[in-house]
Amino acid sequence: MEAMSASISRLCQMVHDAGLRPGTEERLQVVLLEAARARGRLDDSFVSLFDEVLVGFLDKFTIVKKLADDLDVRLQPTRPGSAMPATLNGLYGDNLFDALVALRLPAVAPENVHLEVALAAQRLAQQDTIDIITHVYAQIVHKDYYMQEEDDRTLAFLDRRATLDGIVQKHVELAANAAAPHTSVGDPAH
Repeated sequence: MEAMSASISRLCQMVHDAGLRPGTEERLQVVLLEAARARGRLDDSFVSLFDEVLVGFLDKFTIVKKLADDLDVRLQPTRPGSAMPATLNGLYGDNLFDALVALRLPAVAPENVHLEVALAAQRLAQQDTIDIITHVYAQIVHKDYYMQEEDDRTLAFLDRRATLDGIVQKHVELAANAAAPHTSVGDPAH
C-alpha cells in the first residue's frame, strides 16, 4: 500500500508540475485514492496490480511531459513574446483541439510559430491523458470494473490522442525545416 501511495503522490506532483487546468491534480488524487481504498480493502491482488499500472502510467506520462518540456526549452530564446497563432490564444479543451485541427499556417511560418503549435497540442495531450485516467479510475470506483470496449469516451480519447500526436510531429518537423539554413537557386551550393 505504501508503494501505491508513493506512486499516486509522484503522479499528482507531475500533474502539478505540468501546469494543467486548475483542479486536475485534485480530481486525479481523489479518484486514485478512492479507487485504492475501495478496491484495496476488498482485493489484495488489486493493490499490486494498481501500483503496477500506476508505475506504467507514470513512465508514459514522463515521456509525454518531457516532450512538452523539451518544446518549452526550445522556445525559451524566442520568448517573452509569444508566437502562438491568434486563432489558438485563450483556447482550451475541445475548442483548442478543433482550432488545432483546422489550423492552416503559411508555408513560410517561422520555427517558433510551429513550436508554439506543437507545444499547445502536446499540453492538450497531457491534459487529455490525465482526464482519461481520472475517468477510468472513477469507473472502477463507481462500477467496480472497467471495460474499455464499452466506453465511447476512451475510444474517442484514443482517436483524439492520435490526432494530437500527429499535429505535434508535423509541427516539430515544420519547425526543424523552418530553422534549417535555406539556399536559393542562385547560391554557389547549387
